[in-house]
Amino acid sequence: MPYLEQETARLQTALQALAAQQATLTTQLTSQQQAVTAAQTQRTNAQSGVTQAQARIAPLQAAAAAADAQVAEAQQDLLDASEPPQGIPPATWRARLAALRKRLTQAQTAATAAHAKVTEAQQGVAQAQAQVQAVDRQIAAATAAVQATQATIATLQPRRQELHTKLAEIERMNAEITRDPLAREALQQIAAELSARTTTLEESHLVTRFELEDAETLLASLITRRNELTTLLADLARQIPEAEAQQAAAQQALTAAEAEVSTHLRDGP
Repeated sequence: MPYLEQETARLQTALQALAAQQATLTTQLTSQQQAVTAAQTQRTNAQSGVTQAQARIAPLQAAAAAADAQVAEAQQDLLDASEPPQGIPPATWRARLAALRKRLTQAQTAATAAHAKVTEAQQGVAQAQAQVQAVDRQIAAATAAVQATQATIATLQPRRQELHTKLAEIERMNAEITRDPLAREALQQIAAELSARTTTLEESHLVTRFELEDAETLLASLITRRNELTTLLADLARQIPEAEAQQAAAQQALTAAEAEVSTHLRDGP
């Protein structure tokens, strides 16, 4: 029967399109899963960078604390030597003060450098942690993409099953129609099924036709309204220059009246 042949061709085409879509999605899913794996590897490396950066801080902080202690010691030594002890020549005392000041300056320079290294290490930790967070966001986005693709693939299976079921029904109908000898009861059942299918198609066609008529009526109404608005806009476009000319004339008349009033007030009655 032409109807069954057409329906079989339609279902087979739909199955082929579904298979092509699933193949595309499967390839896409593989790429997305690889992206997740690569991002997870990047996160492991980034987390290792955080650990290494954090491990540098404690020794640098200890070195900075030791440098601060040397500064404090040099300051105390300089404070203790602020007054010359008895029995020491002034020149020797001044030389000692100069040496203590030099030592304090060197200690302060070393402390400043040590604290700078601590700050640099802390910034390195912050940068490494920021990199980990960026990779985490990348992993989240890639994982979401994988889940979305998996969900889309999952929705294809019911549709595939539905198409296979319909194909099986048509094959069963064809088998009963072409059976030799014919089974009257089976043919009657198939005839009833085909009649029901025909009724459904006719109802769907009728609804679609009514929807098309409504859409055509709405479109015609919109076209008419568009034409009315176009005409109205054209009229307004023609009226605007006239209104502007009237406004200019009124402005000139107002200016002339104001000048006349000013003259009258100046000259008096």
